Amino acid sequence: MKTFGADPPAPPRTQRWWSRVAAVLAATLAIGMLAAVDPAPAEAATVDTNAWYVLVNRNSGKAMDVSGSSTADGARVGQWTRNDAANQQWQFVDSGGGFYRLKARHSGKVLDVAGASAADGAAIQQWADHNGDNQQFRLADSDAGHVRLINRGSSKAVEVQGASTADGGSVVQYSDWGGANQQWQMIQLSSGGGGGGACGSAPTLASGTHTIQSGGKSRSFILRVPANYDNSRPYRLIFAFHWRGGTAGEVASGGTSGSAWSYYGQQEQSSNSAILVAPQGLGNGWANSGGEDVTFVDDMIRRIEGGLCVNPAQRFATGFSWGGGMSYALACSRANVFRAVAVISGAQISGCSGGTQPIAYLGIHGISDSVLNIGQGRSLRDKFVSNNGCTPQSPREPAPGSRTHITTTYSGCRAGYPVQWAAFDGGHMPGPVDGSSGESGVTTWTKAEIWRFFAQFQ
Repeated sequence: MKTFGADPPAPPRTQRWWSRVAAVLAATLAIGMLAAVDPAPAEAATVDTNAWYVLVNRNSGKAMDVSGSSTADGARVGQWTRNDAANQQWQFVDSGGGFYRLKARHSGKVLDVAGASAADGAAIQQWADHNGDNQQFRLADSDAGHVRLINRGSSKAVEVQGASTADGGSVVQYSDWGGANQQWQMIQLSSGGGGGGACGSAPTLASGTHTIQSGGKSRSFILRVPANYDNSRPYRLIFAFHWRGGTAGEVASGGTSGSAWSYYGQQEQSSNSAILVAPQGLGNGWANSGGEDVTFVDDMIRRIEGGLCVNPAQRFATGFSWGGGMSYALACSRANVFRAVAVISGAQISGCSGGTQPIAYLGIHGISDSVLNIGQGRSLRDKFVSNNGCTPQSPREPAPGSRTHITTTYSGCRAGYPVQWAAFDGGHMPGPVDGSSGESGVTTWTKAEIWRFFAQFQ
């Protein structure tokens, strides 16, 4: 197995962008006359009216859901553990003046305040679209990229009743007070009409090296399309980032370990159920200067999903060393694009723009890593322990000389946003083997650990 290069001793300076609280619409009341003002658009969300979104409640971490996948008028809207099913997907239909109707994908019906009520606690339901004021909502900014949905007819906010965290908790309207149970994260699943814009069409991409323009530069990636590709089946999409001094070719080929280690073993583990991508970094690294490598990922997603059938709720990233740092940068800046990341022996060396939203997170690190010490890996992990609402702990790690690994699953995390930590007795390597001081892409446990973590999301 190839010996991997060390990361730079002076990583690029981290860029951290802190969410700002946007100005809210003010109503001006003067001498008994109300001056009507068009609402200012929310800064936290740029709405793509061709896309489908899952709306995740900030307090509970659960998704807005039409109960029982009912298609009937009056079906109750509640919250449920996120599964990205059609009854949890919503499209914003422009009503003009900064207001939208939220259309359920499975039924074609829209979010509706029952009976056009103006009362606190009035139920939110689905109903046939008639574009009434009780079906129109504007987006008001909250912090950390969340929005509140304010009804046009009542001026009240959509909330999870009683700040419930249970599956089936009711969604109602209530006076806007900015509580966490009134705040929603808009997670875009797809654009251009739904999951995998190329689903049902002949593929326009094949396995091999592809070159695109990104940020005015020529960038390349190696793509592996599953054998017996089926254009009616939405596939997982897994990005595998190389280490410092490494190449996309080494990731795709598996190096001296061969196909058993291709894409960090995910080719073997996925057994033709995933589309795999090995991007090439500038200067064989991931400095992500000015966010250019994150932009490159955005551009790759558009190109790949324009040519192949991809499940947009099943995007994943992994990488070793600087590639781990790049995967972490995506966890920070694209938590609403990727379902989960697996960071192997990484550190914050590709930046962390944003870093306030939850994402499923797996960290793998050697206790005797002398290149990027384990404390740096723990720091990355702990950001998402916090973001995901997990119970903080100091997980067990193996003793020096034990030649073992210990995997810990954190408790208390928001539904759908687990955190796992796998510490091993070893140094800076992606393919440790229990019982050995060496590494092997053939016999390492890391590839199965990563695949199990990704495959839990259906």
